[in-house]
Amino acid sequence: MDYVELRSFDNYMEARIVLNMLQHRDINCHLKDEHILTVDPLLTPALGGIKLMVYHSQAERAWDMMEQAELDYLKSIPCPVCKAHKLKVVSITRQHKCRLSAIISMILNGHSMEVKKVYQCEDCGYDFKELP
Repeated sequence: MDYVELRSFDNYMEARIVLNMLQHRDINCHLKDEHILTVDPLLTPALGGIKLMVYHSQAERAWDMMEQAELDYLKSIPCPVCKAHKLKVVSITRQHKCRLSAIISMILNGHSMEVKKVYQCEDCGYDFKELP
């Protein structure tokens, strides 16, 4: 069977939750490098994290399910400032200023660009790194 990598996780628990959600909805999927990275998490940058592998014909459906689950979850959480239920995810990409820092980041993190996920309230514009 042909599987494609749909997403990579640094966190074992998050990977298992997503895997179980997809399998419960009859998506043919598995986790690659799950066992080695739970035994030795320091290998995560070298291996690229725990990979969610999905059968190629079901990849689009699985991606849509994951996006919808995240949107539903964000709608259930109020903004800590204005209490509105209008949170969204914003990705911030930061490129390194010099080649040396890019190489060091590549060695330590497995990629040369730094991508951060930030949550933002659509009403008041408040940004925060972790959900309350």
